[in-house]
Amino acid sequence: MPNVLPYEEPTLIHLLTFSSFLYLLNIIRVAADFLVHGGIVAEITLGIIFGSPLAGILHIDWEATFTVFGYIGLVLVVFEGGLSSNLRMLFKNLPLSLVCAVTGIVFPIALSFASLYAGFGYRPLEAFAAGAALSSDSLGTTLAALNSAAKSSAAAHGRTLTTESERTCVTDSLPISHNTNPPGDCPDTIAAPAPTPNSLKQSRIGTVLISAAIIDDVIGLIVAAVMPALALVQSDTASVGGNNIAWPIIRPLLASVLMALIAPIVCRFILRPLFWYRGFGERWCAPARPGKPWGLARLTESGWGTETHADAAKLFPMVAILSAMAAIAHYTGTSVLFGAYLTGLMLTYIAQPPGHPQSSSPDEAYYAGDEKGIMDRRAKDLSFEETFARLLGPVQEYVLLPMFFASIGFAIPFLDLWRPTMIWRGIVYSILMCVAKLAVGVPILLYGPYLYYWPSISARIRQRVRASLHKVRAGLLFPFRSCRSRDTAPADEERFPRSSTLVAPEPGLQDKLEAPDAPTPPPPISRVSIAAPRDGKIPLTHRASTSIPAAAFIGAAMVARGEIGLLIAQLARGGSEHAPAPGGEAGVLSEEPFLLCIWAILLCTLVGPIALGYFVRRWGPRLNSGIWA
Repeated sequence: MPNVLPYEEPTLIHLLTFSSFLYLLNIIRVAADFLVHGGIVAEITLGIIFGSPLAGILHIDWEATFTVFGYIGLVLVVFEGGLSSNLRMLFKNLPLSLVCAVTGIVFPIALSFASLYAGFGYRPLEAFAAGAALSSDSLGTTLAALNSAAKSSAAAHGRTLTTESERTCVTDSLPISHNTNPPGDCPDTIAAPAPTPNSLKQSRIGTVLISAAIIDDVIGLIVAAVMPALALVQSDTASVGGNNIAWPIIRPLLASVLMALIAPIVCRFILRPLFWYRGFGERWCAPARPGKPWGLARLTESGWGTETHADAAKLFPMVAILSAMAAIAHYTGTSVLFGAYLTGLMLTYIAQPPGHPQSSSPDEAYYAGDEKGIMDRRAKDLSFEETFARLLGPVQEYVLLPMFFASIGFAIPFLDLWRPTMIWRGIVYSILMCVAKLAVGVPILLYGPYLYYWPSISARIRQRVRASLHKVRAGLLFPFRSCRSRDTAPADEERFPRSSTLVAPEPGLQDKLEAPDAPTPPPPISRVSIAAPRDGKIPLTHRASTSIPAAAFIGAAMVARGEIGLLIAQLARGGSEHAPAPGGEAGVLSEEPFLLCIWAILLCTLVGPIALGYFVRRWGPRLNSGIWA
């Protein structure tokens, strides 16, 4: 083996092939976004055409390289999702995210049993494996489709102001007396802006979507880990003990839970104190300003301290923590994507400025605003999300992400899907799997009525529980009270004989009329009567019909499957073509159920982004308005 790779000029065919592939990936994405809101669909299709499934224009080694680059883009998309998450909203809506995630897991498995086992006659284990593969989501696909749909919607509504700061500047620059338009006659330039990607991610519905997709992916990785064990159990030539099955199931779940619990502790008590120790983090990660040097004072005097230098300083902790969390996630058995998402959340928390700046701070000459404005400006200077958008955003959007979606096309056995039996069964199964993920919108529809009725229901439950506890306590103490009353009765009779018992005389009628009216004590206030609805009507913001846009949005966003679904299907089949199962043993899925899984993954990944883009363009700001803001 040579110690060096001889440098040779690439051939013209290689140059044209690679450049045309990368160019067409971006061109067809823009065209498909404009025509059918499905740029991701076009990139997957081009991967099928250029890759091994159809034309085989790309060499197999190139496909493997593009797959690696594409997965880096996927990791960066998930990392960006963590950077743009609203931490307060994330923890506040975690129960709703769990309900949505469980719904997105149970329905695909149930419908798989109904269709594959009861309908098509496949084995129960095959139905479970197929349903497990289709119960996962593609967080990267979801986030990329969300960004693409929101950006195209904002471009289509270019006449509107798409950021809150722009609307604030316009309205604040006009005196109140000059605003003669009625509330319903506002000009188009400040009315109903199209949602931006960050506004959707940081809203309640966006936070629930990302959290539920993360949970589904973690469960999907647990299923992927247990598939080889299930294949061994099904095989007659191998016997697997209970411990060998239990550990592959427990390990990813335990690793994910421990990482989710330990990461906030490390972030709160180690990383954040180190970042803010004597202002070290802000001194290096925020650009220089009057009264605040960048890094060392002599560096600022030499012209250092621009935004570019601050971004370079912030890039180091981003790469270091992301690499560490990805390695921990991989070697503990959970998803690298989960580690990337946790890293984004950690950096978002670390960079939040502590407390409020003092009025005598030298920053006041630079920020020139009130306390809230100062905090917002400091947070923007320290934002890792802003740095990511400036340094890595273009490379991710135009190179890495297109390669990722093309790599999904590389893994689809396109020609095998067109058998007559597979076509109609695949379409039927794909429709059922789309419906299964659309069912995630049902908890969203019920959340508004739940918020309205739950206070009264919980108060009534608490009142009944207290009454029951009081009765139980009285029943337990009754024997002791009866014994005590019998013991004290003779003494009372000796002190107060029956003949000498004093009885208060009943007041006469005249005394009753002349006596002043005693104030009637008010009736006890019932918490139930306060919390219960007065007129029986739910407010408009809490009605289920108002949540239809949000329910359709989260359902369409969860429809798209992707890399994890393909991974589970390949493992259940018995390994991929290039990495077969050990010993060549057959997996859980036979050929026909495997092709049905591929049909469903392909069609769901094609339909989901198109439906998501349509809903974002149709409903726009209604998606994250009201209780979903």
